[in-house]
Amino acid sequence: MSFLDKYEDKVAEYSGEIKQNLMPLISWDIHMMNFTNQNQLNRDIIGLKKITERLKMDVDVIEELVNNKAVIVVTDANFVIEYASSNMIDMSGYLNEEVLGKTPKMFQGPKTDKVLSKKIRASVDKQERFEAMLVNYKKDKTEYNCYIKGYPIFNSKGELVKYVAVEHAA
Repeated sequence: MSFLDKYEDKVAEYSGEIKQNLMPLISWDIHMMNFTNQNQLNRDIIGLKKITERLKMDVDVIEELVNNKAVIVVTDANFVIEYASSNMIDMSGYLNEEVLGKTPKMFQGPKTDKVLSKKIRASVDKQERFEAMLVNYKKDKTEYNCYIKGYPIFNSKGELVKYVAVEHAA
C-alpha cells in the first residue's frame, strides 16, 4: 500500500492546483469491466433497433435485453441466425459472431427433447409463438436448460420475415 500512497502523493504534487478525485488503481479494473459491459449493451440496443424498427412485434426485445438480461436471437424466416446479443457468450460459451449464419440446432445434442423440438418446428411452420424449456449444449459441450420464447415477426404486408427468440438459462 505504501507504493499507492507514494503514487497518490506524486500525482497530487504534480497536479498542483488542479482539483481531482483520486481513485486507487484497483478501482479502474471494476470501472473498465462495467464500461465494457455497458458498451456491449449499447451496441446490442442499436443493433436490435436497426433490425426491428419497422417490424410489428409482440415483444419488447430491448426491455427483455436490458431489464431481464435475456439473450436475444433473431433468425430470418428460414431460421438462419442473423443476430445474437453479446450476452450469448455468458449463456452458451459462443461469441455472437460464431452463431451467425447457423441455425439454432447448433445448440442441440443427445439430451435435447426431439418431440419438443418437433413441436417448436410445427409452431414455426404455422408462424405461431412458442414457449419451451430445452436442454441445450454450450460450446464446451456441457448441458444447460434453456427457456425460450419464440415470436414470429411480420412485415407490414403480414408476411413472416423473422423469428425472435428471448432466451434465459434456467
